Amino acid sequence: MFSTKRIKKPNPLFLILKISILIFLVIWFFIYNWYSNFKTDILVWEEIIINIEEWNNYKDIATKLNLNNNYLRIYLKNEKPEFELLVWKFQIKENSDIVQVFEALKNPIIEDEINITILEWWNIYDIDYFLTNKKLIIEWEYISYVNSLEKIEKLTEFFPFLKWLKTLEWFLYPDTYRVISDGFKINVFVIKQLENFENKVYNEILSEYDNKTVEEVVNLASIVEKEEKNTTEKPTVAWILKKRLNEWWMIWADITVCYPHELTAEECKMVVSKYIAEKSEYNTRTMTWLPKTPIWNPSFETINATLNSKGSPYYFYLHDTKTSKIYYWKNNAEHEMNKSLYLR
Repeated sequence: MFSTKRIKKPNPLFLILKISILIFLVIWFFIYNWYSNFKTDILVWEEIIINIEEWNNYKDIATKLNLNNNYLRIYLKNEKPEFELLVWKFQIKENSDIVQVFEALKNPIIEDEINITILEWWNIYDIDYFLTNKKLIIEWEYISYVNSLEKIEKLTEFFPFLKWLKTLEWFLYPDTYRVISDGFKINVFVIKQLENFENKVYNEILSEYDNKTVEEVVNLASIVEKEEKNTTEKPTVAWILKKRLNEWWMIWADITVCYPHELTAEECKMVVSKYIAEKSEYNTRTMTWLPKTPIWNPSFETINATLNSKGSPYYFYLHDTKTSKIYYWKNNAEHEMNKSLYLR
């Protein structure tokens, strides 16, 4: 007898789905294969020097080196570079693959170099004045860069401790730097300063603290930096200033009053008395607590002294104007009584 059972026909949608999956797998295989070759093949056959401009980003490397833009995008998504692309010249050596290309982009071409020294008690106005006199920048160029919210936001990706800041005054580490004399780049120099702070200070003694604590420590250290030059006395001065803060006293540090007037240290010396009674977010003689921002860029030594301040019963100190020796007192009566002896 013949069977009356009907033969089930394949579902056309299922067939289309299978074909689509097969096509997808074939395409994926070829893309994966081509991308794998992109990661390992030689992409630059002859040595080349490329210029990175301020508006360039990593994706622009494809155009500059005639690379496959889509593969570079995939590479950047999977192998995101852990460095900022600097505005500079870079040498890509012959027979370089993509890994070697990005290694080369970490190292700008070194030209004529000079040493410049940024001192501990300099603020951004001092540094700008110094760089301008060295004919490395145009006046106010450095100040504009380190106060640029756009620049700070970009740098925060590489230096998380910069988050929420409106100026880089905090972390422009004072030190001696090797810089290019012909074609000096502010962004390169500032990154060197920030890396110096990160390596010498943040990673050593501040990384365990939250951003708020780091900001307060650096802020207070910037005052200690200017208040006391003697290494052995800095911890005691830091302790006195901390006590005043904790007991809601005014700090009474004259060196804070000039900062909102955008003056260098030398300019401030000449006019500090003019602003001593002025009410501002920086004048610690007329307001309680720390200034709005640090007033200088303190050294490791001073930041460490501020963190590890030395306890004492004193609330007041005064320097002999002739010898610079510091004297301490427990109360204001003693302080006032001895002013005539040391302010000569």
